[in-house]
Amino acid sequence: MSKKYSKLLITAVALATFFAMSYAADVVVQPSAGSALVVTDNAGGSPRFRVQEDGKISIPGWQSLPPQSGQMCIDLTLGFIGPCSSTVGFSLPFAATVASNGALLDLTQGGGGNVIDVTLPNSSGARGVSVQHNGVGPGIYANTVGGNSIWGVTGSVSAAAVIGDSSSGEAIVGRQNGAICNKNIGKCHGIGAVVGRHDGEGGYGVRGFVTSPNGSIGVLGQAGISGGSGVAGRFENVNSASTRNALQVATNGSGAAASITGGTNTQDLVVLVSESTNVARIDKYGKGFFNGGTQTGGADIAEVIDTTGRLPEPGDVVEIDPHHPLRYRLTSASESILVAGVVTTKPGVLMNAGVEDAAGRPAVALAGRVPVRVTTEGGTIRAGDLLVSADTIGHAMKAPVQLIPGTVIGKALQNFLENEPGVIEMLVMLR
Repeated sequence: MSKKYSKLLITAVALATFFAMSYAADVVVQPSAGSALVVTDNAGGSPRFRVQEDGKISIPGWQSLPPQSGQMCIDLTLGFIGPCSSTVGFSLPFAATVASNGALLDLTQGGGGNVIDVTLPNSSGARGVSVQHNGVGPGIYANTVGGNSIWGVTGSVSAAAVIGDSSSGEAIVGRQNGAICNKNIGKCHGIGAVVGRHDGEGGYGVRGFVTSPNGSIGVLGQAGISGGSGVAGRFENVNSASTRNALQVATNGSGAAASITGGTNTQDLVVLVSESTNVARIDKYGKGFFNGGTQTGGADIAEVIDTTGRLPEPGDVVEIDPHHPLRYRLTSASESILVAGVVTTKPGVLMNAGVEDAAGRPAVALAGRVPVRVTTEGGTIRAGDLLVSADTIGHAMKAPVQLIPGTVIGKALQNFLENEPGVIEMLVMLR
């Protein structure tokens, strides 16, 4: 037989081996033990196909061949090698819809590498992984034994490592049930469901802000949900060498920097503790209790008053208005027996004042030291002189030697020798 026909016969035998199951008349080649059926190139020097007597198949040179559009599959059950069916494998881009109760993609990495790597171009705004879930389960679920379940890293100041968006439910939720730490150490102190950490300068560990104008809350801490107990919020500085405040409150608006609201069962609105001992508190009625006394920046005790006529200003002398009970007016005559005192500038203690009285209403000094407007109508004033009302509206003058009972408002603490009206400090002494 010629060499040409010998090669054709060998080729036919090889093809018959591949497709033996498809034909009724099989061609059988029976190599001896340890030998193989080999197909070479036309020169006979390079093997193209090899079938070992033990069933192993090799195709030398395939890795150097140009890529093809079709896919080849090996069916180990049937022992078939050939083009893949339409339901086997995939090419990119790939899309498929499969109804299965099992995982559509199940990967196990037995080495030390990553399971999936995704790389996008620097200019791409696409998502690395996009999941659309129309059910109630999680879009992505990660469970680790010792590492981080989800780790996000960003190198942009205008981006976030992890971001959650929601139009109805919670955007990001952290849950800590304490099962492991309770079992191992008995407590879960220092373990947070959500932890914010900042290792840089001037940043925030946790930042909450709102952009809506409808009174939303930037950060909300709640306790007592589902019958639980605890503290809704706690701020502490654990560094004993630090001189910084544990809590800072600031506002640029017209509202209060801090507002405390008690409920029906509230006994105290504020309790201050020093070294495990209560040192001050304000009860739900607004009464204050201070173990170490009180000290203020003001120098007098004053009481808010209602007035008629021109609104008195600090330092003005006022008297009782006989035509309007419980109201006061500026003095306009010397040695008035209706005189009540002097309007204070900055009282140390303000009596009979609620929150609504905090601004805009005058207060008359009842005791202590207060500035007063004076004239020299009664003569020059020396420190220690008694003072009474003057003819000049809202002013005081030196009291005469013969005093009318009930006209003295105080005692001068400074000299006043000027011809024009001025202001001196006075010790309140109503008599």
